[in-house]
Amino acid sequence: MLAAVAAPALTDKARAAPGDNEIRIGNTVPYTGPASAYGVIGKVLAAYFDKVNAEGGIKGRKINFISYDDAYNPTKTMEATRKLVEEDNVLFILAGLGTNTSQAVHPYLNSRKIPQLFVASGATMWDQPREFPWTMGFLPSYQTEAHIYSQYILENHPRGKIAVLYQDDGFGKDYLKGLRDGLGGKVPIVAEAPYKVTDVNIDAQIAKLKASGADIFMQFTTPKFATMAIKRNAEIGWKPIHFLASVSESVSAVMAPAGVENAEGIISAMYRVEGEDAQSAGPAAFREWSAFMERYVPSVSKSNGQAVYGYLNAKLIVEVLKMCGDDFSRENIMKQARSIKGLQLPMMVPGILINTSPSDHATIEQMRLMRFTGGHWQFFGPVRSGIDPGTVSDSFKTLFKYGTATKRDLANQLNANTVSLMTGSFGSTYAQMGADLASVLDNGTSLRILPVMGRGSVQAVADILLLRGVDAGIVRKDTLAYLDRKDFAKDIRNQFVYVAKMFNEEMHILAPRTIANVRDLDGKTVVVDLPDSSTFVTAINVFERLGIRPHLVYQEPRLAVDMLRKGEVDAIVAIEGKPVQWLNQITDRNLHLVPVDYAKTLQEEYLPSKLSSQDYPNLVADGSSVETVSAEAVLASYNWAPNSDRYRRLALLVDTMFDKVAQLQRPPFHPKWKEMAPRATVAGWTRFKAAQEWLDRNMPASASVSAASGAVPPPAAATLSPQERDPLYREFLEWRANRAKAAGSR
Repeated sequence: MLAAVAAPALTDKARAAPGDNEIRIGNTVPYTGPASAYGVIGKVLAAYFDKVNAEGGIKGRKINFISYDDAYNPTKTMEATRKLVEEDNVLFILAGLGTNTSQAVHPYLNSRKIPQLFVASGATMWDQPREFPWTMGFLPSYQTEAHIYSQYILENHPRGKIAVLYQDDGFGKDYLKGLRDGLGGKVPIVAEAPYKVTDVNIDAQIAKLKASGADIFMQFTTPKFATMAIKRNAEIGWKPIHFLASVSESVSAVMAPAGVENAEGIISAMYRVEGEDAQSAGPAAFREWSAFMERYVPSVSKSNGQAVYGYLNAKLIVEVLKMCGDDFSRENIMKQARSIKGLQLPMMVPGILINTSPSDHATIEQMRLMRFTGGHWQFFGPVRSGIDPGTVSDSFKTLFKYGTATKRDLANQLNANTVSLMTGSFGSTYAQMGADLASVLDNGTSLRILPVMGRGSVQAVADILLLRGVDAGIVRKDTLAYLDRKDFAKDIRNQFVYVAKMFNEEMHILAPRTIANVRDLDGKTVVVDLPDSSTFVTAINVFERLGIRPHLVYQEPRLAVDMLRKGEVDAIVAIEGKPVQWLNQITDRNLHLVPVDYAKTLQEEYLPSKLSSQDYPNLVADGSSVETVSAEAVLASYNWAPNSDRYRRLALLVDTMFDKVAQLQRPPFHPKWKEMAPRATVAGWTRFKAAQEWLDRNMPASASVSAASGAVPPPAAATLSPQERDPLYREFLEWRANRAKAAGSR
């Protein structure tokens, strides 16, 4: 059954809950009162749903359209909407007309999670998916339309001077903001004149605008005042380039009363075609439209623009309902409304497509300019997009709400959920991993990752301990052992925790081919990076454990290549995750990567690894590999107390990062992410409590490495990193487990 569109008494008893064979849709529209002309929208919607039902409905369900008269009064809109939701049990509200009326029920519907779909208003507030995820507009926003006018002015009248007449409320100010933003100050607005809806005439405003010397007149007015302005311009002989807001483009309501000869040449923009414009609509679309109107709404003129609007809105919601399959829950209806891609509706301007997404609730963002010529509108030029590139950035939208209280609250929220992460030098693996984390984990004000360029592992340890605002950092496992052994830091192991093992970093030694193996570096001059770097620490560790005593030069490896070519140094050591970018740029045939044997003295701190021809095609022969060792890099933090704010921030990072590991392990992110195994333990380190709790909740205890026993049960193949699949690495793990067990038995 289709409900009558005339408004029933709001005291009727509640309807029964909808059955499985119906879809209840609610609507409010002014059938009476000062805006009763818009009642045509409700009548056309009802008629179109009659047509759908006559053709079998949606998946066998009939549409039950319940539309109430709100007389364009926000109080009545609220009363009617409550009845629709709480008594009539509608699934959603469709095509509520008007800005103030729809705004009155905006918070109520969102708090109840009732979709408020395709609002009949061009206010920008309907595109706020973060604040109001259950609301979507239909019309191009007033700002979108103004952006399109500004595009045309910048292209065709860059030396013009603009005067603006606008309604002194949210409607007019929305248009004015869009114009200013679109112009970007490149064409001056030399005069602005607001008017009140209660004004008897606008003669004073027109006189002021003409006196400004402007040669472009922007009219952001409703129909009554649009008529006044067009007539007054003719009376005083002012003939600027004239733009008219699309809400006032009606020939019968504006142009004819103002005098079609006075309106000649006015420019506007539109997303739909006129109901009598068969040429613009196209033969098939026009036949379908005409047949519908003649059969289902013969009392409404096809030339009525509101009829075309109602027709488009009805066709759009039917498309959404068809996308729902058999799931007509409110959540799925909203999901499908947010998932429209490239939809062209009949009776829309050809080339204008509807696209929506969870972050974009602006249904139509394109229009085509038109000029009033010979008593009717004629389209010209291309379809234009009115999207302001700045508005697609949630950061722009969020950060620049400059009310004092809002700004303070926003600042507190941003700071509360920001984690600063110390990485490495420019171009390093650490720096790339930090950038990847920011790309994947940043989520508006809920979590922000700030990767900070650092100077390697030793500096990162100092920064985590001493630098204000640093929450975590990528640190090499052997750094704490080195600092502890050298007695540079007291009780340092108890001050640090690790979140997860990140990846392995391979030891690269670039040298002339006369250096056959690592032991040939004894007594040679070797570049080992800067003294506070992680390469410096690992190089010294490896050299000491192998009994090698080279002469050390402290220079960044990538900056020392010329020194190596000139013979000023004998080798360069770089310990980073493969492939290292600057090494892949080396094409000198006299240079090669020096093998590092996995000696017994290295096995306590390091892992075996290989550098293949795939990693370094210019330095390793095709199909060959070079043996080397690798050091473990971990995501580390100070051992914050569980009740501290810094602990809370790090826990937020943990929850988000562990959930996104699979995403990070796919291109285009650094290939080293494939080595990250969250449950892998790091010998000699304590796991961050919140990280261990996450693993306990999300990974079976039997699958975890037992830190107490040191045992390493074989994990599922899908979770193994490339290193863990390597037989030599598995042999090492078994050796380490047996060693730990032997130590425990002693």
